[in-house]
Amino acid sequence: MTLVELLTAAAVFGIGASAALQLSASAARFTLAAEQQRHRAGELEQRLLVVEAEVQRWAGTPVATDCALAASWLHARVPLLQPQDDGLLLLQLQGEGGLQRERWYDPAALGLCRPEADDAAA
Repeated sequence: MTLVELLTAAAVFGIGASAALQLSASAARFTLAAEQQRHRAGELEQRLLVVEAEVQRWAGTPVATDCALAASWLHARVPLLQPQDDGLLLLQLQGEGGLQRERWYDPAALGLCRPEADDAAA
């Protein structure tokens, strides 16, 4: 093997090794970022489950005939729930990295209010 061939082989080997290291480092960064994203999503899901458990604690307890009053009542007990104009409650959770979760709650579906029409039928 001549000196030119040896230098060419060494250069090709060096370029290949460098590319392999870059790919390996890129894969490691991607794996780490994905794991961190899963961890942040898990934390956000845990926060959601805590609020969900608190809402379920009050479900089935009729507190008013007006669902808007029932929504205010539940908001006083679970402040993360925001009353909306249509009488529903909105839960919005923000997490790190731009993650967010939303969940809507209806006081009537939770059994917190009994409209007067139902009272007249009963």
